[in-house]
Amino acid sequence: MKEEGTTPAMKSVTFDSHAILKFAQDEAGAERVEELLRAAEEGHVRAYVNEINLGEVYYITVRRMGVEPARRFLEQFCTLAVDRVAASWQIIESAAELKARHALSYADCFAAATELKYEASVVTGDPEFKKVAHLVQIEWI
Repeated sequence: MKEEGTTPAMKSVTFDSHAILKFAQDEAGAERVEELLRAAEEGHVRAYVNEINLGEVYYITVRRMGVEPARRFLEQFCTLAVDRVAASWQIIESAAELKARHALSYADCFAAATELKYEASVVTGDPEFKKVAHLVQIEWI
């Protein structure tokens, strides 16, 4: 039961590379990512992205579209109300431990480590995250 005078905690999310790429390419799941980004802009959601995941988005976009379009997209994305999380030693250590114990890509481990640090559900459609669904909160797109 909610105590009188308290407010519910603000929802927090962590975007993985998969979610950002779906948004960038307007693929299935992009609408939900856009809703969350809009909610973050309005101050209703706290949004995070690990810089390692941004690097993954960048290299994939460079491969698909070239350097200049990839830079433009990243510059635009970084103007949104999404907090960039640096790969601090705490995050690196957590990601490395996840990688050592679970068959998850190293970049995905950084999204999971960010979720663990900030208690911010990982927004993804990447089926690899099923392997750690018992450890991290996931919002499937």
